[in-house]
Amino acid sequence: MSRFTSCFDHLPREERQALLLRALLYALIGIALGYRVWLVFTFNPVDHIWSDPERHWDQGIDVLRSDPMSLIDPIVYQVYIGAFAKLTLKSHELAAFYTALLSVGMTWLWYRFLRELLPSKNWALLGWALIAWSPSNSAIYSYFMQETLMLPLLGASLWATWRARRKGTLNAFLGASALWILAGLTRGICLPLGLVALAWVWFEQGDKPRRAAWGMVVMLLMLGPLTYRSYQQANIFAPHGIGALVQAYHRSGAQEILIGYELRGARWEFGFTSPGILQKPFEPFSDWMSKRQGSVRFFVNMDAGERDWKAAVANTPLTLDRYLWLTGDNLIHLFFAESWPDTDRSRDIGELNHWLRWLWAPLFILCATGTIWLWREQRERLLPALLLTWFCVQGLFPLSVNEGRYRKPMEGLLIAQAVLLASTLAVRRRREDVVEPAPAAPETLIVSST
Repeated sequence: MSRFTSCFDHLPREERQALLLRALLYALIGIALGYRVWLVFTFNPVDHIWSDPERHWDQGIDVLRSDPMSLIDPIVYQVYIGAFAKLTLKSHELAAFYTALLSVGMTWLWYRFLRELLPSKNWALLGWALIAWSPSNSAIYSYFMQETLMLPLLGASLWATWRARRKGTLNAFLGASALWILAGLTRGICLPLGLVALAWVWFEQGDKPRRAAWGMVVMLLMLGPLTYRSYQQANIFAPHGIGALVQAYHRSGAQEILIGYELRGARWEFGFTSPGILQKPFEPFSDWMSKRQGSVRFFVNMDAGERDWKAAVANTPLTLDRYLWLTGDNLIHLFFAESWPDTDRSRDIGELNHWLRWLWAPLFILCATGTIWLWREQRERLLPALLLTWFCVQGLFPLSVNEGRYRKPMEGLLIAQAVLLASTLAVRRRREDVVEPAPAAPETLIVSST
């Protein structure tokens, strides 16, 4: 011990501080990961099978299910739940074990991305600690929700993208392509993010025709069979699921959607309301609620392909005034609404999640301002481009009725961008602290005459 202390004392001051900081960060990460494991074992997802978690569970355990809702939802989470149910047989202990692995693994995958992104290991560890401690992406693992799989797949896709930029090989590019497709087949928001990320890498690197050709091969191998499946079952080309339902709901301006289906002679009736609409997003400062009211009813004969889907979307013309109203409503819920169902205020982490929802809008504005301010010094452009893509697609496009949980992809990206900006400022400060030595006074040449 004394020998170690002696060696430690002889290290330069900056190295000692870096080692102490790293030890502290590892300790914080270890505690956070331990808490995540405890959280899943204490609040087990198999104890919360109702509403959306029940829909996802039922779609997964009935592998041959082909009703309209199972064809509308993306397929990868259904496959995951099917494998999860087979491995656990609904055992509480096994369910908690596999879910804890997924929760902890999600943070590690994001750390691997941060190691590619940030200038040093300590900065990456700081980002890992922030993500690991985030209540928003911790509490969600007590429920069977698509975000539980989308978040690790998004982290893996980001890691593979920055790795492909560094290595510059075809295999790395194709690996990133496959991961982005898997993430997009879990939650649709990952598809535009992946398109921007892969296009960026493709433009940066050479051998473009070969990369494009092999990228198309990967896409066709993964999406081709799913496209055939959707056409065979629902007469529509939709390998990623049918998004027209939530789009029609959004454009209707209604609080509740009632939809009837007919498929091969069978009929179904579904009704649902977005939980975000029933919230007061500015609570406790305001009682403001969404102006959406009433119900809207649609009927879709899925044997007719896209016909009734297109009619449902076109049923409400999207005028400028209506677009501004719906978009403003959507942005408020996206940035300020509680994340459902993981904000259970009867639990401490749910209460913390409730109050920390106020963090994200100011942090988004702060990061946007900092990115513009440090534009020349922070040479990383892809990460801000992904944040901008998320904001435009999730916030401004008339795609769905937004909820608080839809900001979860942005939260991880925002933490990464905030740490990147902080590291850029630290580099600038170090440069400013370096005092340039004063130039030596020129020697005086004395010339004597004789």
